[in-house]
Amino acid sequence: MKEYLKHYRATLTVLGPLHISSGQTVGKKEYIFDSERHTVFIPKLPLMYQWILRNGKQESFEDFMLRDKVDFAAWLQRERIPRKVWEEWTDYKLDSTDAVSDTRSKVEIQTYIKDPYGMVYIPGSSLKGAIRTTLLGAAIYRNRDRLERERTGIRAAEFKGRKGYLAKEYARLEEQVFHTAGRSEKTQDKVNDCMAGLRISDSKPISADCLILCRKQDEMPNGTVKELNILRECIRPGTKLEFHITIDSTLYKGKRENILRAVRQFGECYMECFSKKFSSGDSMKGAMLYLGGGSGYVSKTVTYPLFGEKGVEIISKILNNTLPSKLRTQHRHGDDIKLEVSPHMIKKTRYRGKKYSFGLCGLTIEEI
Repeated sequence: MKEYLKHYRATLTVLGPLHISSGQTVGKKEYIFDSERHTVFIPKLPLMYQWILRNGKQESFEDFMLRDKVDFAAWLQRERIPRKVWEEWTDYKLDSTDAVSDTRSKVEIQTYIKDPYGMVYIPGSSLKGAIRTTLLGAAIYRNRDRLERERTGIRAAEFKGRKGYLAKEYARLEEQVFHTAGRSEKTQDKVNDCMAGLRISDSKPISADCLILCRKQDEMPNGTVKELNILRECIRPGTKLEFHITIDSTLYKGKRENILRAVRQFGECYMECFSKKFSSGDSMKGAMLYLGGGSGYVSKTVTYPLFGEKGVEIISKILNNTLPSKLRTQHRHGDDIKLEVSPHMIKKTRYRGKKYSFGLCGLTIEEI
């Protein structure tokens, strides 16, 4: 038995709708919206196309896709294709209570990643990326007073283009925290990254029945909400997903307690510097972290752990620099300093009448 390996079972409890992008979309004419049941049906395209061809509907369907302004449900009704027929095409369905209605224009759906069998999971790379950010952020948060040199370097960094901007500065922070494995005499060598000793599996797959449909909202500190035409497949709040962590103690010296402590500390920083500025900001009680699309800049970066609440000015500068020039006026990050928070929007959605943040999850870890 390899005693230097420690095995853990971890459980994520989804507290806010969780979206991990597949990189694919369902077009606004490719799903069926049932307004009576507040449900979106996603068809299996091969089955649907076979039926359309067999029943001589191809010309009407092509005209609908290319020129018609009605949605898919209206076309089915016009062609008198009964529910019992099109339900046989259904791959899976989505509760769309607060996301789609007859009064809104239809928009494409950003789909959740699935395995080859259509099952839903969280990739180990996404889990490890989120945990790595919390470990780094918490270490910086605890040692902020010793990092004035690093803050000065980031403030003074010259913007020469989006690619590579601040890459060296943040790489130095990662080296200080993670390059402790001692595999090479050169600290900057990637082989010294102790995170090689933290192995995280994909989560166990679960049925696509857990998916719901959510519409993105941007909320200002004063509570003003802007609803966006962005629809995402998300894992429903309350869902639990299990994955495994293996720690190779010859490389990574931490234990499960270190991971959970870091998650809590990163959450404390998130509340201190960002979420408390919003009326609907989350209270991070216990070990909670953000995952996936829509969780926002603050949950994926370590700028606030480094600068604290005084980081508003530098973060607004970073966001403004890295936006395409045509979007700078639209996003107005120059207002962040006046509003005392950057970015000045928090990402939200609604499900069954309740407001949620995208991707908020509770984490537990137990030794096997």
